[in-house]
Amino acid sequence: MTMLGEFWRHTDLWLPARAIVRLAEDVGLSRSAVTTALSRLAARGVLENDGGGRASRYRFTAAARARLAIGTQEVGRFGDPAVRWDRRWTAVAFSVPESEREIREAFRARLKWLGFAPVYGALWFCPRDRMEQVREIAEAYGVEDYMAFRVEDGGFEGRRPAIVDTAEPPRRYAEFADANAERLERLRAGGLDPAEGFRLRVEAVDTWRAFPWDDPGMPYELLPADWPLLRARESYVALFAATAPLAERHVRAVLGALAPEAEPGVAVPAAP
Repeated sequence: MTMLGEFWRHTDLWLPARAIVRLAEDVGLSRSAVTTALSRLAARGVLENDGGGRASRYRFTAAARARLAIGTQEVGRFGDPAVRWDRRWTAVAFSVPESEREIREAFRARLKWLGFAPVYGALWFCPRDRMEQVREIAEAYGVEDYMAFRVEDGGFEGRRPAIVDTAEPPRRYAEFADANAERLERLRAGGLDPAEGFRLRVEAVDTWRAFPWDDPGMPYELLPADWPLLRARESYVALFAATAPLAERHVRAVLGALAPEAEPGVAVPAAP
């Protein structure tokens, strides 16, 4: 998903499976793993398939492209100090019966992706305005017994919501920033070919896009002064820009050899 989303989410052209397999092998994925993943993504409605066997082709469904556009924007904004806080929280209280456990877990997963975290049981808080998104996912999952409201940061009696892990995310951010520093040094020294640049980009994006699952994106005003997310983000933005030309060159070279009709669909952004 990360690899395809990085260069193929802006088009409705078909991408031959042979090209997907070749590019995936360049980031360390086996042929069998790729074919299994393609089948599963098609079964879930993320990809649509045209043809079979060696002639099989894939593309994102229209619904998946719409979700990718939203998700990519959220991931790109994560940790951005330019995103100001209005000093208000969004709170959601809900009840889903035990007989609908799958719906409850899916609803919780979507809340988590939006930056919510549970504070007391089924009372979840997010430091951003998510009212519209809450309405959308409640409607999508058929959750009717819920209440969503905004709360001023100064309106709490007692403590404000504590919804971030202060141990694990900082360690991962520091490791990510250190790894990116080494990658950037190699990039700036000119020691990477396009295939290596492509792999570094996919690996970095895949790591970064996982961070919002475990961190609700608290405003910097509420975080410790030594919180390493900003350093991690700065290194990510720099690596993202530096790998763009190499990644695009590699993808176009592979498609030029295996699927020249698909090459016009390639788009590799230079900024998150």
